[in-house]
Amino acid sequence: MVAFVKNALLGILVASSCGMNPAGSDGGASGGTASTGGGSSTAGGNAAGGNTAGGNAAGGNAAGGNAAGGNAAGGNAAGGSTAGGSTAGGNAAGGSTAGGNAAGGNAGGGNAGGAPTGRLVAYVGSGNGNITAYSVNISTGAMTSLGSTNGGTNPSFLAFDVPRGRLYAVNEGNPGQVAAFELRPDAGLALLNRVSSQGAGPAHVSVDPSGRWVMVANYTGGNVAVLPVRGGDGGLGPATDTDPSGGQAHQILTDAAGRFVYVPCKAADHVAQYRFDGDAGTLSALSPATVATAANAGPRHLALHPSGQWAFLINELDDTMTSMRVAADGKLTAVDTKSTLPSGFTGANTCAEVQVHPNGRFVFGSNRGHNSIVSFELNEQTGALTLVGHAATGGNQPRHFELDPSGRLILVGNQSSGTIHALSVNATTGVLTPLGQQAMVNSPAFVGMTLLP
Repeated sequence: MVAFVKNALLGILVASSCGMNPAGSDGGASGGTASTGGGSSTAGGNAAGGNTAGGNAAGGNAAGGNAAGGNAAGGNAAGGSTAGGSTAGGNAAGGSTAGGNAAGGNAGGGNAGGAPTGRLVAYVGSGNGNITAYSVNISTGAMTSLGSTNGGTNPSFLAFDVPRGRLYAVNEGNPGQVAAFELRPDAGLALLNRVSSQGAGPAHVSVDPSGRWVMVANYTGGNVAVLPVRGGDGGLGPATDTDPSGGQAHQILTDAAGRFVYVPCKAADHVAQYRFDGDAGTLSALSPATVATAANAGPRHLALHPSGQWAFLINELDDTMTSMRVAADGKLTAVDTKSTLPSGFTGANTCAEVQVHPNGRFVFGSNRGHNSIVSFELNEQTGALTLVGHAATGGNQPRHFELDPSGRLILVGNQSSGTIHALSVNATTGVLTPLGQQAMVNSPAFVGMTLLP
């Protein structure tokens, strides 16, 4: 087993992006541009078309995305599994998660001490069915390809159990599946098995803090499932629980202690909230069972603050970020909502990913259409958000981005332009600055970073 260095509290990396390919939710407007720096951006170009709730914006997903139920080129047949995977090498430093940062940062709301060490390796899930590994230079943002693995049908969201050397990927389709891989020291992957996600169009996958359970949100199915991790090889067993969380379930996320689970449901305009039984692998609804958003907000992804006291919800359809108080009993209460767009921007836009800086001071969200990452400063006493500015992502439709655990670097995947770009992060001001580094990838749906020894 690989001795990975990761979050000391959780040891879990969840790497995911937002949205679906033709089988699911995603579209995102295409077109506009954003300026860099600490102030609000200028309004860039107009994006083509607009989104309808649950629908795709003009431009939709880049070519190479898979249709529902279809396998990616070279992908495995539904339910099938193969041994072996790609090999890769290289070195770097740093690492991060989607929905929580790695060693030295916060994962699922938890905070761990110690400086991150190791080789920073990024994994990119693509519409052509590949999972590609890159070594990343933490100082420059330069990316070097290490090789690709067949991830199956559109492996658009991944979750890493770093200490145990496992990677789990959604396979979008109808029926949906979750694939389990061995994560090798050379950054290669080897398929362990695939199981049913218990619904169509799985949109997100995560691992609970114990590493015993994998959770999946099915966008098209409007439900979630809990899957047990097999002892020994880390493969997956059949679901121990399912629940109809709400229309277009877009994410499933645990808190740092593994006691509570949250599911933003885009079509239902609510966040479902549960208590999780880590012995039985079952979910029970809190009271109230859901927290409503504004009508047609389209709640998409949630990120938790290192303190565990705040959560941040990015709303896809009304282009807003909402800060939420997390009570001791796990219940969420909305506190402040701000637009993710600069004043005066009139083009089409949909929001995608949300991340919290490891120092807890800043919250970031991506705009598809304005093609920017917005930065907010958080008042940690009140939960109020203050706009810092916008930074251009260097491409179209930034579906997913990720911070490294030190909080110095962001990698952002521009899905419709097929590029990954690097931005530096000023941890004092929250300002993002493009570094001019780019990697070409087929329809990148997700970018996740992890530390390898």
